[in-house]
Amino acid sequence: DKLAAEGLRYNRFHVTALCSPTRAALLSGRNHHAVGFGSISELIGGWPGYSTNWPTSAASIAQILQANGYNTAAFGKWHLTPDDLQGPAGPFDRWPNALGFDYFWGFLGGETSQFEPVLVENNQIVGVPNEKNFYLNDVMADHSIAWIRNQKAQAPDKPFFLYLSTGATHAPHQVPKEWSDKYKGKFDQGWDKLREETFARQKQLGVIPANTKLTPRDPAFPAWDSVPPEVKKVYARQMEVYAGYQENTDHALGRVVQAIAEMGFADNTLVIYIFGDNGASMEGTENGTFNEMTTLNGIQLTSEEQLKAINAYGGLDKWGGPRMAPHYAAAWAWAGNAPFQWGKQVASHLGGTRNPMVVAWPKRIKDKGGLRSQFTHCTDIVPTILEAAGLPEPKVVNGVAQMPMHGVSFLSTFDDANAPARHTQQYFEILGNRAMYKDGWIACWRPDRIPWKLDPETLARFAPDKWNPDRDKCELYNLDEDFSEAEDVADRYPDKVRELTALFWTDAEKYQVLPLFGEIAFLWGFPRYSTGQTKFTYYDGTENISSGMIPPVYKRSYSISADLDNPGRSGLGLRPGIAGVIVAEGSFLGGFSLYVEGGRLKHTYSFLGLKLDTLTSRDELPKGKVNVRYEFTADKPGEFATSGTGRLFINGKQQAEDKLEHTVPLRFTAYEGMDIGTDNGLPVVPKLGYAKLLPKHFQGTIEKVEFNLGPAKISAEDLQRTYLERFANAVRN
Repeated sequence: DKLAAEGLRYNRFHVTALCSPTRAALLSGRNHHAVGFGSISELIGGWPGYSTNWPTSAASIAQILQANGYNTAAFGKWHLTPDDLQGPAGPFDRWPNALGFDYFWGFLGGETSQFEPVLVENNQIVGVPNEKNFYLNDVMADHSIAWIRNQKAQAPDKPFFLYLSTGATHAPHQVPKEWSDKYKGKFDQGWDKLREETFARQKQLGVIPANTKLTPRDPAFPAWDSVPPEVKKVYARQMEVYAGYQENTDHALGRVVQAIAEMGFADNTLVIYIFGDNGASMEGTENGTFNEMTTLNGIQLTSEEQLKAINAYGGLDKWGGPRMAPHYAAAWAWAGNAPFQWGKQVASHLGGTRNPMVVAWPKRIKDKGGLRSQFTHCTDIVPTILEAAGLPEPKVVNGVAQMPMHGVSFLSTFDDANAPARHTQQYFEILGNRAMYKDGWIACWRPDRIPWKLDPETLARFAPDKWNPDRDKCELYNLDEDFSEAEDVADRYPDKVRELTALFWTDAEKYQVLPLFGEIAFLWGFPRYSTGQTKFTYYDGTENISSGMIPPVYKRSYSISADLDNPGRSGLGLRPGIAGVIVAEGSFLGGFSLYVEGGRLKHTYSFLGLKLDTLTSRDELPKGKVNVRYEFTADKPGEFATSGTGRLFINGKQQAEDKLEHTVPLRFTAYEGMDIGTDNGLPVVPKLGYAKLLPKHFQGTIEKVEFNLGPAKISAEDLQRTYLERFANAVRN
């Protein structure tokens, strides 16, 4: 609000409807498919528009400014590096430093824990912080302020470029309790009423035209009055946490802006505040979830199952704390996207693509608190910065000829509320959801898929031999007269529909959009990159291995073997015998740990926090050199959540055996890493609480830990299903 009062409010600013694509367009000034980011960086398709391979012919704004004498830094969420490249061996050409940032501090993936993130500094994985009461937004602001102060102390006349991107309000929705408790009771009226109240305030503030209509609730979202009273309490708490999370984020960003002012640089600092890289996310499904990985693994819980799980982890009061990874129900996102239809992923409609933006530059902008309604797009940010800085669009960078920028500067709007819109034509496309805008008109095509429906059966309907995009219903809106896309006029203007349809396919070919659903083309026979590696060896001290780089133990047989040296010391005096973690991945919300407690070998497997299974060896580990092994034999390799049998061995002798009725089919966690000799972040075994009952590091010597993966013996039909499920997981991160 402070920036808006001092600068300009833009109410027709657009993003791509998904994380990585918006960031690529924002930092390059080019359309997202044109730079290889037709989808998120976890999902690499075998087509140029989906390669996630940022081309050297599209220099980032950081590279351009760096070459022109600016210091550059990025803090927070990156999400432009494939997670299978987020290791110490790189390659680092898709890390922030290589794309023009002198300094980076934050996280590389699409999300992280706000309390215990796996942090990265420049090209080094720092790991999970040890500070008490650590909270990411707070520390991110601290680091940003420190970097600016240090930069100005050394070179006060040198300009700087700061890219500050929080993890909020992306899942997991986590915030210190004092922030969420401020909103207790504020959302008891439910999402229907909240949407109406939001709409009324938007009109009161003048950020939407007076004749704007509130689009109706889609049947995909339940009416608040239909929700049982005990479930309403859960839903209300979900939104309280989200609101606190949002306010805390705004507060942290405000601290950075205030620090710049206190240093005396605010007058000539251009601040562009963009509220998100897509519309509010509906990926929490109808009920929301205490652990977003249940949804991402295709396991949707009923309201009753949610309540049971919530109570198991401390009750509703703990929602939003470090022991859950929550996401609110989809209808809250619908309410937050007022007055538009739909939300994240749905690039066909404004609920997915239109986000608030505020621009402040006290030295230049005189219309304090003014409103700007020109059509603008995230590709316009780089051209605007360059014009504001007096720099031309470079034709060559580092000896490489540059592709022209697709965005245009909106600097003229800083001085003139009635300046003509310069961005007059723009395509939109994410996961087959598509739209074509030109001169105030927009045509929209939304495939028949609810945003949170990413199950194999749903996605299979979009195979090339089953889905014809030309059969998707086309909606047409005149945005100059219909701000919220409330009145479909396709039947009245068939010529305009034909014009925009032809224009979409022209731009789709021009900007590498084709084939639609190119990010999952491998599902229907196209090749996908895979190393085929089945043996992985790790050594003591290896920590914070990205969840995208751990051995893919899902839906197959595998073994974990460790060569140890047992000195025979006691474990903290609790019980005789050695103690400590050998290898751990994830947390009690999903993961596994092979460890020793009281001298006995144990293995705990968490099925997404819904069930924990622990095996314990019959014998204690002998003193001296010893080999321990955990084996899992899948009943049906390749089958979704296959059951199987786990066994423990000491020096080749079987010690324990038990059945796992279900296994995690796609991914344990979106952000917790794997550690050798310790268990960083949330522990896999919540009742143990390693810091209390086990030493931080394994007491003996770990010579090596080796994973051996069995073959994926699955039919062609099951293989397609497996790929569909992997896609469902990847796109949600």
